[in-house]
Amino acid sequence: MPAAKKQPSGKWAVASITAPSTFLSRVVGTGLQVSLVACWIGGFASPFLAIGAGAAGHKKVVYAYLGIVLSGYVFPSSFRGLSALKDFYISYIFSPFKSSSCHLAWLPNKADPPSMMLYHPHGMFSWGFARGGAWNSFIYNENMCGYVAESLLHAPLFRTWFVQLMGGLKSASKEGLLAAMKRKESIGLIPGGFHEASVSCAGADRVFLKDRKGFVVYALRHGYSLTPVYTFGESETYSQPQGMYKLRFALNDWKLPAILPFGRWWCPLLPRTNVELHTVGGTPLQLPKIDKPTAEDVDFWHSKYVQHLKAHFDLHKGNFGVASGSHKRELEIW
Repeated sequence: MPAAKKQPSGKWAVASITAPSTFLSRVVGTGLQVSLVACWIGGFASPFLAIGAGAAGHKKVVYAYLGIVLSGYVFPSSFRGLSALKDFYISYIFSPFKSSSCHLAWLPNKADPPSMMLYHPHGMFSWGFARGGAWNSFIYNENMCGYVAESLLHAPLFRTWFVQLMGGLKSASKEGLLAAMKRKESIGLIPGGFHEASVSCAGADRVFLKDRKGFVVYALRHGYSLTPVYTFGESETYSQPQGMYKLRFALNDWKLPAILPFGRWWCPLLPRTNVELHTVGGTPLQLPKIDKPTAEDVDFWHSKYVQHLKAHFDLHKGNFGVASGSHKRELEIW
């Protein structure tokens, strides 16, 4: 993958494109995708499997599980992950896709007011967030960290490999976010969360924002800007059955993903390969600093951000959304 670099002039502050794939890079990339999906799902499923193994008397399985859990907590708090491992993943994990790129109009930096970089849509496994977020060195080194659901942060396997060894991810809990904002650090978030994953639909561009206003409250209290980042093609990586949203949202409220992804025919948990992923970041929407924002303040700036996101989507869908069909669609706000 060509090294990402800041450009002195032009449309993008930074851009990177995955190198044309070869048979070997696709094989390696598929293996890395398997590791991500397996750790993501295995992290949530492993406690139930361990309980079942214990009930069946398989003590060695339980001990192995406890060892995996503890392995995620042996690193000191100062450990920031292995840069070489992040670079390896970013270089190959997107090779199986038809193409992959990241284009950011603005980068978080210490000279400007801090920003929340808001990634849309969540999709099944947030490939766009990985592509243009926490594991990209040009983001990670610019005074920003990615924040994810705490349940995922502590999931066995996922925590050891993708949180501790790769770094770049922290808890999106209230305490974690407030601590970062007091330090004036820029933050990478997927505001739609598991709810947005639950409504993900191939052939549609959907974001779950109508009832997501907490990030606006935090941004107002600390004077942050809001920067939209949209990944065209994310919704095409998987299809899933639609409906039963009341039940799904109830599970989401318990911090559980309620998704039924279907990707490749021979392995539904892996994303489809005939997809072009283009992660495109826009310009910041600066919010005022209001120590005690009213409901009216929050509604006003939430509406402003939704308009800003729609404008960003419409501006770039003609260039980056052709392969996914996004150029013919309107952004749906759920």
